[in-house]
Amino acid sequence: MSSTIGLSAVELEQYSRHLKLPGFGLEKQLRLKSAKVLLIGAGGLGCPIGLYLAASGVGTIGVVDFDRVDRSNLQRQIAHGVDDIGQCKVDSLIASMRGINPLVTYQAHAQRLNESNVGELIRQYDLVLDGSDNFSTRFLLADACFLHRIPLLQGAVYEYEAQISLFVPGKGACYRCVFQEPPSQNALAPCAEIGVLGVVPGTAGLMMATEAIKYLSNLPCAAQGNLLIYDALAQSLRHVELSADQNCPLCGKNPTIHDVQEYQTVCPPSANEKHADASTREVNPIQAQSLLAQGAILVDVREDFEFLAGHIPNALHLPLGLLTREIDRLERAVALSLNTTILSYCQKGQRSLEATRILKSLGYQNCFSLQGGIAGWTGNIVIPT
Repeated sequence: MSSTIGLSAVELEQYSRHLKLPGFGLEKQLRLKSAKVLLIGAGGLGCPIGLYLAASGVGTIGVVDFDRVDRSNLQRQIAHGVDDIGQCKVDSLIASMRGINPLVTYQAHAQRLNESNVGELIRQYDLVLDGSDNFSTRFLLADACFLHRIPLLQGAVYEYEAQISLFVPGKGACYRCVFQEPPSQNALAPCAEIGVLGVVPGTAGLMMATEAIKYLSNLPCAAQGNLLIYDALAQSLRHVELSADQNCPLCGKNPTIHDVQEYQTVCPPSANEKHADASTREVNPIQAQSLLAQGAILVDVREDFEFLAGHIPNALHLPLGLLTREIDRLERAVALSLNTTILSYCQKGQRSLEATRILKSLGYQNCFSLQGGIAGWTGNIVIPT
C-alpha cells in the first residue's frame, strides 16, 4: 500500500520517530530513501554503520567485502555471530541488516576492491563509506572518489583511538592533503600484533553512520573539513581543522595523479621474524631527555593533523612520507651536519623507527627513535591554540 506523500504505510510506521523529530521530518526521510550508499568493509566499522543505515531507511546500501567471518572477528564485528563463522561477511551483514529493515534495497559485492573495478562500483552510489582496515584500500578509494567526484566518508581505528573525516571533492581538503603517500611497509606494525578495543570500532562506526545520515539529509556535518579524533581512554573527541594543500598531488594546482593506482599493502614481519637491525637504536623517554639536553635535534615525523593536535615542545616537523625528498627543510631550519644527533618520534614509535633508518641511509650517523612515541612521553605536550 503506497502513500501519496512518498512513504508507504509500513514506512511511515517504521520511521515514525524520524518523522516526529524537529528539523528532520518527512523531507529528510525522503532524502534518505532516495539515497544510494556504498559501504566498503563488513567488519568492525562496517557492521555498526550498516545496521544503523539500514535502520534509518537509507534506500539502497551496497556492501563490498571478500573476507569470511572467523571467530576472532566476533569481539568487535557485532553483525556476525558464531553461526556465521565461515560465511561471507557481505552475506552475513546484509542478512542482519535485512532482519532490521527489509524495506531497503541491498546490493552485495563479494569481491576484492581493486583499480579495475573501483570506478564502476562507486559510480553507482551517492556516498562511499570507507570501513576498510588497510592503507591500500584507503588510498585507492581516496583517489577514485576524488576523480569520480563522489563524497568519501573515511574512518580508521587503532588500539584505543579512531579517526573520521568526510571528504567532498571540490570542497576543502582531500584525503591526500592529509596523507600524501601510503606509509612504507616497515613503518607499519605487524598485522597480527595490532590490537583494538572492541567497542572502539563500534563507537567510530556509529559516528560514521551519524555523519552519513546528516550528509544525505542535508544537515551540517562535523566531519566535513575536520578530522574527528576519538580517544576511548580519555572519552574525548577532538576536532582538527583540515586545509586544502595547494601542492597536493591529487587536488592541488598541479596534480600528478590522474587515474587510480592500487597500492600493495603487505604486513611486515613481526618482531620475532625479522633480523635485528644494528643501525636502528631506540631510546626511552629518560634517555631522550638526556639527548635533548645535550643538543639533539627533535623531529616529529607524524602527519600535519597529528602535529597540530599536539606535539613535544621545540620539535621540528617533517612527515615521514616527505623525509627523503625534503630533508633540506631540516638543513635550513638548523645547522644540520652528518654528525648531528637527531631524535625522531611519532605517535607509537613505529614510524620513527623507519625515519631513523631513512636518515641513516642518507648518511646521518647519530639517529635515534623515541620508544613508545609521543604516547609514552613524560614531558609536556604543546597544543597550538
